[in-house]
Amino acid sequence: MDSTPVFDAQDGFSGPWLRRFSSSAISLVIANAGVLSIFLIYDVSLFQLVLVYWCECLWIGVFSAIKLIVASLVGDPYENRWAHVSPGSALFLSIIVIVSSSGAFFSLLGITLMSILFANDALQLSTASDQMHQHIGLVLGASLLLLASHGISLVANFLLLGEYKLARVGMLVALPFKRCAALFLMILISIVFVALVPAFANTFAFAAVIIVLKVFWDLGLHAIERRDFALLQQPGS
Repeated sequence: MDSTPVFDAQDGFSGPWLRRFSSSAISLVIANAGVLSIFLIYDVSLFQLVLVYWCECLWIGVFSAIKLIVASLVGDPYENRWAHVSPGSALFLSIIVIVSSSGAFFSLLGITLMSILFANDALQLSTASDQMHQHIGLVLGASLLLLASHGISLVANFLLLGEYKLARVGMLVALPFKRCAALFLMILISIVFVALVPAFANTFAFAAVIIVLKVFWDLGLHAIERRDFALLQQPGS
């Protein structure tokens, strides 16, 4: 019996593989719970928490580039009705697309990082005794949990569930911008809220609210991405 997962426009994936690899969504929840635990155990500042999610934006961009490269080699992201694009040509086009879109993506990351650093100085999101090098190890360590979560999604959904066969270049290029838009919005809301209610800024309750809201947003985007791949399976897509 064929155990290949089936796409449904309304329900997404169905079949025996779905139950096995729903771990991608579970890993997303666990990774963010891990970040919340680190916040509690190591008394992480709001500045460090914001930097963790800035790093996640970077990981999302990296994995999106990997997805486009993989799809170019074993999928058909440039499928069209006029001409066939060979894997070699697709890889060459994808490198050009990645380089060109990376300029806009890293500019956005740079602007966001500068805004975070400015807000940290203006609103004192971290203590005066904190030095930048003290943030690096903890921030990168926490962000590795999120890196692992996105890696699981890459393997479980994109590779094993065959999303690479359906991926299109426009979808993959837009993916990091859509996913990071939510994180940038969360960072902005955090900074604005700190400015309005500074006493609540570095409390565990505030961090918990931010992380829980982010998890719900991530799960929603995760479901939308699965639905978009499902729609590509429909006739005429």
